[in-house]
Amino acid sequence: MLAAELDKKPVIGITWKSPTQDYAAFKKVIELAGGTPVELPQVKYKDFEYDGTKLAPAEVEKTGMLKPADAALIKARHYDKSNVAEALKGVDAVFFTGGEDISPSLYKNNRHEANLGEEINAARDVSDYTLMSYCIDHDIPVFAVCRGEQMMGIVHGAEFLQDIASYYQLLGADYGNEHRMLPGTPNRTYARHDVEVMDKDSHLYEIVKADTIKNVSSWHHQALFNLEGTGLKETARATYNGVEIIEGIENSSKTYMVGVQFHPENDVKLAMVEHKSTPADAELMLNFFKNFVKYAAKK
Repeated sequence: MLAAELDKKPVIGITWKSPTQDYAAFKKVIELAGGTPVELPQVKYKDFEYDGTKLAPAEVEKTGMLKPADAALIKARHYDKSNVAEALKGVDAVFFTGGEDISPSLYKNNRHEANLGEEINAARDVSDYTLMSYCIDHDIPVFAVCRGEQMMGIVHGAEFLQDIASYYQLLGADYGNEHRMLPGTPNRTYARHDVEVMDKDSHLYEIVKADTIKNVSSWHHQALFNLEGTGLKETARATYNGVEIIEGIENSSKTYMVGVQFHPENDVKLAMVEHKSTPADAELMLNFFKNFVKYAAKK
């Protein structure tokens, strides 16, 4: 369906995660922001062997990582070998969600898995990487959170930290687990921390109009490390014990290419969908989606 057929509201595609995904809350958030949400189908490559929605064992390493040869094909952006153009037909913009770790074979320089054995979803990596690169090449507006922001950075060629706690240890600094509660924590939920806005000439500052974003919802153990030579700029960061972690990125050469490491959708869901309390400013978090939808409508 075209946006014009849906009361002129921009159609916002939500990236595929799994055949059992429940995106009801994401859809509600996008509707509250003025967009029309649609769940995108899985993007697949014709040259790969699949078992339903999963990649066949021949395509992945024992760790679950996408094999380097397959990753090289994905990075070469052979869109004609995939269904990405069909998947995005009638879609005005794409929201990339959070989730599992990303295959290190998709980094600019192929790496071995060093993420302490956390889950990798290679089939989703194929789908998300192809969608992200296609959006970049065709200037389709993107808003990406957590894993989505990481994928944006990886597709642009950014350096990447596979485990933040290990990075702190390497630097000889104590890590307070401010970016993610430890597994096994009673009533485990999102960690909370503040984010410093780094660039006033950015969509991020246009959204928050402040130097600090308080109490963001955070759940990640990986992060972008170095944006040099990528065409991306850092728009936000968090600092703990003197160690800086990138929390926001943008590609200013595109109509709208914005990523944040935290989860504004979580606080919108808590306050406006589930009618629960949240320490963050839910209206401010909804502004992330309103700003995204505004630019999607212009496109």
